[in-house]
Amino acid sequence: MQENQSRFVQKVTAVIDWGDTLQGLIALEGAPEAVRDLPVVRSYLAYCMAKERGQYREAIRLCESALKAEPHNPAHYLNLGRIFVLTRHKAKAMETFRRGLSSDAVTGTSPAAESSPDTRAKQQAQILAEMRRLGIRKRPPFPSLPRSHPLNRVAGRLLTRLGLR
Repeated sequence: MQENQSRFVQKVTAVIDWGDTLQGLIALEGAPEAVRDLPVVRSYLAYCMAKERGQYREAIRLCESALKAEPHNPAHYLNLGRIFVLTRHKAKAMETFRRGLSSDAVTGTSPAAESSPDTRAKQQAQILAEMRRLGIRKRPPFPSLPRSHPLNRVAGRLLTRLGLR
């Protein structure tokens, strides 16, 4: 039974990661209660609910509960960050993605976590792809000044033109 649940979760998460969140939502909502109680299922269900139904508050609540159960699983950070992107909270999304890439989220082992190192590496690659899509900015030339300060803007453009950045 445990093997069937694991296989089901892997198939559904692959469908969702491929971009078919409607199919994933249907499959996860039709899953038995024992499967829906798994933190990874709650996390992916939350992302599907936010994407397909616009239920952002409920999705954030579900995803945060999964994150509390398994704080070392990058999938939860990925899905929570995606939900923040949908709600147009870019700063929160970037912060969540960074926490998903941090060493605490990667090196910790939880007995409830069922993901293999390959799966974790794939999820971290997806986090990086989401961050690139949002636009990762380089550090400003003068970090003590705000990014919008004219000195940072001019120096940044100059360094980019010179190929030093």
